[in-house]
Amino acid sequence: MGPWIFLFPATYLAHIAEEYWGGLPARTAEITGFAVPEAAFLAANAVFWVLMATAAGLVLRRPSRAPLVVALATIVTINATLHAGGAVLTASYSPGLVTGVLLWLPLGVVALVRGHRVLSERNFRSGVLTGVVAHVLVPLVGVGFLLALGGGWRAA
Repeated sequence: MGPWIFLFPATYLAHIAEEYWGGLPARTAEITGFAVPEAAFLAANAVFWVLMATAAGLVLRRPSRAPLVVALATIVTINATLHAGGAVLTASYSPGLVTGVLLWLPLGVVALVRGHRVLSERNFRSGVLTGVVAHVLVPLVGVGFLLALGGGWRAA
């Protein structure tokens, strides 16, 4: 693995900036009825960014941890796909759509294809499963930040 792995945390910064300045916390509240304080949104994503950067550093130092690349690729590919799907379903802009489609989808797909070529089937599947589980856990951790920082269900 080379330094290209740091494209994951680098593009995450761009993605979070688009989500934040595009109004994702407010949009999430509109769609779900769940208040999303900006502080909680930023705090949760700061934690996730540190985890992503740490994973990239671990892989760079120990190539045996390459399934983490597949996990990161799975996470960003799912996220980009969800943004695109959300935009199609609502016929509107989904904050994070541009960076998701232009940065994360290509990065994720290329890393998944490369991972499939160089890893054993077991390691590849392990990486994909880890990425899927992580993507499922991200909203749960985010909800924890929301509740801790005063967010919660709004009266309809």
